[in-house]
Amino acid sequence: MKKLLSTIVLILLAGYIVFATIAFCNKPADQVCKGIRLEMRDSLKTGYMTTTDVVSLLKQKGLDPTGRLLDEVSCRAIEKVLDEVPLIAQSECYKTIAGYVVVEVECRRPILRVIANSGDNFYIDEQGEVIEHIARPTYIPVATGHVSREFAQKELLTLAQFLRADDLWNAQIEQIYVTSNEEIELIPRVGDHTIVLGHPGNYAYKLGKLRTFYEKGLSEVGWDRYSRINIDYNNQVVGTKK
Repeated sequence: MKKLLSTIVLILLAGYIVFATIAFCNKPADQVCKGIRLEMRDSLKTGYMTTTDVVSLLKQKGLDPTGRLLDEVSCRAIEKVLDEVPLIAQSECYKTIAGYVVVEVECRRPILRVIANSGDNFYIDEQGEVIEHIARPTYIPVATGHVSREFAQKELLTLAQFLRADDLWNAQIEQIYVTSNEEIELIPRVGDHTIVLGHPGNYAYKLGKLRTFYEKGLSEVGWDRYSRINIDYNNQVVGTKK
């Protein structure tokens, strides 16, 4: 029974290969591209790179395939141009039997912007890769202060990933400040206070204490009672009153 099934599968596979070969070989030499079909991965989640951006870029570079002979369309040239865009992680281009050019684009997702005292200004994506420039406004935390690229790609990446994964902190934290000795302070959107996080690491424990303090402390005395809230100590939260 297994041999019979294997034989059937092989016959079907061979038949498909023959059909595909004939279909591709017999396509007209003067076949014109009917249009471009774009597949943007993560574009709906980020909004930093859209299908309109891709089409505009290809037109600007003279690579829009629509209306051109398919034989004259270079998929490699299209991929090369798109892969040079900072917000694109990778792209793939191919032609279909129906006469379309398909372009698949995987977008990067920035999760942190860095504006360092040194003048360095860049973004970090989910994998810790640097994005030099983004044309559209971004609503992600901004890291300022004494931030090196190495510190941002390691320590701050871990923190940004943690903040992004939590609904409360993703909405609450808008700025990360790095001191000269590489300790971290957080600036919240709600409340006129600074959160002293201390040295990098142990974020779940430290921010877990802060969550409890928010729920049981600030909800009773008010969000503007303290100027600084230190969560770097073990088993306690230390607030400095205004």
